[in-house]
Amino acid sequence: MPHTLLLVDDDVTFTTVIKSSLEKEGYQVYSAHHAKEAMRYLDKHHREIEVMLLDWSMPDVSGIELLRQVKQDKTYENIPVIIQTVLGNPEYIQQGLEAGAFFYLVKPVNKTLLISTIRAAIVDLKRRRDLLSKLRESERALRFMVEGVFHFQTVQQGDNLAVRIANECPNPQEAVYISELFANAVEHGNVNLSYEEKSELISKNGLQAEVRRRLSLPEYRNKYVKVTFKKKPDLISILVEDMGNGFNFSKYLQFDDGRVFDNHGRGIAILNALFSIKYLGKGNKVLVEIPLKVSYRQN
Repeated sequence: MPHTLLLVDDDVTFTTVIKSSLEKEGYQVYSAHHAKEAMRYLDKHHREIEVMLLDWSMPDVSGIELLRQVKQDKTYENIPVIIQTVLGNPEYIQQGLEAGAFFYLVKPVNKTLLISTIRAAIVDLKRRRDLLSKLRESERALRFMVEGVFHFQTVQQGDNLAVRIANECPNPQEAVYISELFANAVEHGNVNLSYEEKSELISKNGLQAEVRRRLSLPEYRNKYVKVTFKKKPDLISILVEDMGNGFNFSKYLQFDDGRVFDNHGRGIAILNALFSIKYLGKGNKVLVEIPLKVSYRQN
């Protein structure tokens, strides 16, 4: 079944060319020329739309306004939005990312980059939907746990643990972003993927296969991620420790103009904007503290 995209741009010529190009790549593409039309498509087809390609400059409602509207609606908020615009100023890019854009492409758009970005967005959406589905289905397995230590080796095992921890937090849909730290601990820490290697693997849809391959190698197969969970009266603390060499974490704690065109690298900044994050030592340990509400603790 083809992946479905929503293309929103008031430039009819540009829309026609991009729509035709994407359809030749096997995508199903809905096209809208203004915000109201885009919202009608979202309302009718939100279950099938996997990525929205959005122009910033439109006559009725700007792309950034539409992006904020979409991200504030629980029905559509998880759909990745790729902004396409001639506005390449870092100030505009920062606004787009802070409003929730998955990626930012400056026109004229390179076709190869566009396709790889769409592919990365679809993979990200699938993982996000899987995590949210597990949140809805899982029980509060850690409900009576005050302190515990967990070991895992794979990204999938980390996702499963993240769901269980998130279910103990006041807002599980935000807390599940700790899965980003768990995935980084496996990918960058234990199997030693560089930032550049991950970028290339995502663009070729080969990240999962490469991580599995490395985990089977003698030098990596016995490595694990250690997670220490502590439930205190006012917060939950989560200490994540991998067996890697650490990294320069400081530049990843905030949205960075130098990485806005990369197909990954924003998970830490998102989590840091939500909760208190503190990297320790050389960077292979990170402490996350998630506040607990009184009403939640009394449930």
